Amino acid sequence: MPEQVAARSLSRAVFADIRVGILSGAYAPGSKLSPRAIATASNVSLSVVREALTRLAEQGLVVAEPQLGFSVVTLDLEGARDLNRVRVLIEGAAIKDAIDHADVEYETRVIASHHRLVRTPQWVDEESQTVTEEWARAHAQFHGALLSTCTSPRLLEMSASLRETAELYRRWSSTLTATQLRRDVSGEHHALMQAALDRDADLGSRLAGQHINKTTELLTYALELHEAEAAADTDSPAALGGRA
Repeated sequence: MPEQVAARSLSRAVFADIRVGILSGAYAPGSKLSPRAIATASNVSLSVVREALTRLAEQGLVVAEPQLGFSVVTLDLEGARDLNRVRVLIEGAAIKDAIDHADVEYETRVIASHHRLVRTPQWVDEESQTVTEEWARAHAQFHGALLSTCTSPRLLEMSASLRETAELYRRWSSTLTATQLRRDVSGEHHALMQAALDRDADLGSRLAGQHINKTTELLTYALELHEAEAAADTDSPAALGGRA
């Protein structure tokens, strides 16, 4: 039994390390993940690493393919749009049910988690616009608090799984300073909190959908900008071998 507990603890630690690496960009989108290399670097067994990678695949952060092994998911705009459509449906229903069943304890959790989110520094530094792990945890806790009185375990489970998968897209979209000028994240969170405290389930569901969809809007903008820059580089004289 102690060995099983230790193995689970190691797997959780490796899972957390790889997840942070993916979300921070240390493992680039689409890059291969070598279980052996990770096991060596982390000083753990291959089985521990494979278990962690399998969990990440279940959350949509890693792709597991027969004969090809594991790799980080690629940036797929259509996939992000589909993910967000499903999130709007699932999380919108979950928050509506949660607000319908709200009580004083629910309000306390929402207020406390929002206060923690507001008080937690969001960026590692303003130049890179890299989200801190502390803010990411506070953000997840706030959204978890908003759904905490939902009476459907399946809705809660699906919401948590979809939100985890969407975290990668959210962080990718938030790294672009230009898009941040077009979004008031703090205002969106405050509006969600207020809808929950006002017990306005319909408004809360509608605001949750808008909050989720904003990530896809930013991601679309980012990809279009990236594609335009790549095309400009390809058409440049240097890229064409100096030909005019």
